[in-house]
Amino acid sequence: MYIGAIESGHDRPTKVVLGTMELFSRIPVPAVLKVLFYRHRFFGTPLSDLFQQVMRGPSFWTVAEREIFATQASKANECPFCASAHHAIAGAYTDINVVKLSLAQGADSPARPEAQAMLEFLAKMVRDPDGLTPGDADKVRHAGVSAEAFEEAVWVGTTFNVINRMLNTVGAAALEPKEARIGARFIKTFGYKVPPPVRFFSRGE
Repeated sequence: MYIGAIESGHDRPTKVVLGTMELFSRIPVPAVLKVLFYRHRFFGTPLSDLFQQVMRGPSFWTVAEREIFATQASKANECPFCASAHHAIAGAYTDINVVKLSLAQGADSPARPEAQAMLEFLAKMVRDPDGLTPGDADKVRHAGVSAEAFEEAVWVGTTFNVINRMLNTVGAAALEPKEARIGARFIKTFGYKVPPPVRFFSRGE
């Protein structure tokens, strides 16, 4: 059940932005935006800036790979909202069958060996962090993943550990296919940062 403030506690500039987004998209505003825009200076803006850096900053990993990592983490955390959203976003950057086969981690996975090893590590990191051993990291290293690339991918898993739990807390359901496609186009166009009208005109304290 949603926390009441997330539904109705935004200030006027934020309400205008949310209303405009709903008007033009013709779908309900996604739960994640309601969460991030609420008291955004305290939490949403810093977290969104971190997401932008992790998911779109310079990296060994392609944008599609990072979105596939995000989907993997979200599935492991049983977060239906984020799993559906980032599956669609990954598909905006590569063929959707590549996304599906990469996540399946079968013998016919099209993912490069480094990404396959990282997907396996991230799934365990999210599900069973206490069960991680040096051997798990060694498998990633032997696949050709540098220490820097390893850290970049772990940041993806770590940030999604945070947002997955938030969205599960407010009961955010999986997106319908149309909603996921529209959300993917939005993220591909504007990225992860809090939009300027909210960032600069909302008190958000």
